[in-house]
Amino acid sequence: MFKNLNEKDKKKIYSLLSLAVICGIALIAISGLEKTETAKQEESINAISKEELSTEESKEGLEEKLKNILSQIEGAGELDVMITYESSEEIQPAFNTNTTTEETKEVDKQGGERTVTTSSENKTMITSSSNDPIVIKTNQPKINGVIVVASGAKDPLVKETLYSAVQTALQIQGHQVEIYTK
Repeated sequence: MFKNLNEKDKKKIYSLLSLAVICGIALIAISGLEKTETAKQEESINAISKEELSTEESKEGLEEKLKNILSQIEGAGELDVMITYESSEEIQPAFNTNTTTEETKEVDKQGGERTVTTSSENKTMITSSSNDPIVIKTNQPKINGVIVVASGAKDPLVKETLYSAVQTALQIQGHQVEIYTK
């Protein structure tokens, strides 16, 4: 194929072919890096989604636990439980705090005094080696109200027992609990 070309033209063609191969290898390497970055982004998104799911699962788990315990009350019968929340779970991260206060007294020639106080605060969130924040405390979501629908709630004694059990189990006030007949 290259027999009819002189030596100078052959060198140009080989140089161009070499350049094309190098570009191809570079493109493959770049796409591999982009896939790695994309995988890291997807991993962080999945971690956030898992966190949200675990909060949702814990809420559903609490409803299920309450339903199971209430169904064991004599005469309660078949029942359903719904818990509403005022807010979601609150996480308090750890911070390093540096506070600086500087006080300056100035006296003028007429004997007047002036005191200037300057203060500043610098907060830095503490993170682990994987850049996740260190959590000091996690506050569970605040319960707004509970609805229990039970087939045995026709009986006033059963209804009162369910009412008291919900208040005791969740440590909430009476106005936050409603019991209905199924």
